[in-house]
Amino acid sequence: MSATNTRELAPATVDWRRHVGDDSELARFQQAWQDSLVVPGFTDPLESALNELSAYFHVDVEEARRRCEHWEQDSVAEWEQRDRSTDEGLLEFYRTTQSWIYDTVWYHAKQCSGEQFPESVAIAHGLRHLPVGHMLDFGAGPGSTGLYFHHLGWQVSLGDISTTMQEFAKWRFQQRTIPATFYDLTQQELPASAFDLITAVDVVAHIRDWRYQLARIHHALREGGLFVFNIDARSPAPENQWHLYQNHYPILRPMAWSGFTRAGRIEFFYVYRKDSSRGDFRRGMDVATNLIRYNRLVSLAGQFSGRLRRQ
Repeated sequence: MSATNTRELAPATVDWRRHVGDDSELARFQQAWQDSLVVPGFTDPLESALNELSAYFHVDVEEARRRCEHWEQDSVAEWEQRDRSTDEGLLEFYRTTQSWIYDTVWYHAKQCSGEQFPESVAIAHGLRHLPVGHMLDFGAGPGSTGLYFHHLGWQVSLGDISTTMQEFAKWRFQQRTIPATFYDLTQQELPASAFDLITAVDVVAHIRDWRYQLARIHHALREGGLFVFNIDARSPAPENQWHLYQNHYPILRPMAWSGFTRAGRIEFFYVYRKDSSRGDFRRGMDVATNLIRYNRLVSLAGQFSGRLRRQ
């Protein structure tokens, strides 16, 4: 199957497309996404993506297209090269994968036309009243979100544990002569209280040591800063082996304990604020509330009611 077929569009995609046409401000955000991705000499985002992949990997355009359309099979092959049940095996997969570069670059290009939901556009539009500052894309992959937020005027930093993905992102920024700071999250600590915004787009479901990484994110945010993320939880399948969570509750439950308060939603993205002002009592109440709200029983009840509504 192709990358297009294996990713689910957001429930609000149809409305989003309509609103892009009706809302000139939203349309500008969408156009900025395309402008940040397409390289000079190209107007079609897909052709531009293939050109970048072809140039970086030294393959012809048709081979680049094949790898984009068959990334999933290539990713399964990469996964099955060794045991991934250990932390070492999982990290080795993340650090060396090439198939995910083809997948994500192609996926982001398809977001320009509306064929896929424009996730980073939704975040930027949802935060449009936030003053421009310093943002970190946590699990930045090929760097598309960083390129976009730079285009919108932000100072950008990119962090990842994948050597292959980060080297490709560095190359993309160099090709465009765009300044950015890169963090190898396996080797470098993030600076304290440095960022006004941290995003994690399609990343959290791949993080095994979630509480540790959440503490790093809290440490790196300025007081009052926002953490925006989605949870691409999936049921186990051969092509989903790298999705480590089947439900949202293991991710959401420790948010209050880690010093975050819920600040709303942007489409299917959660928005949390770093809030160190809450006393021990209020924080304890938040922790208790999360234990009640985010657990397996509530998740199963939600899944059951969802199936009933679809019948």
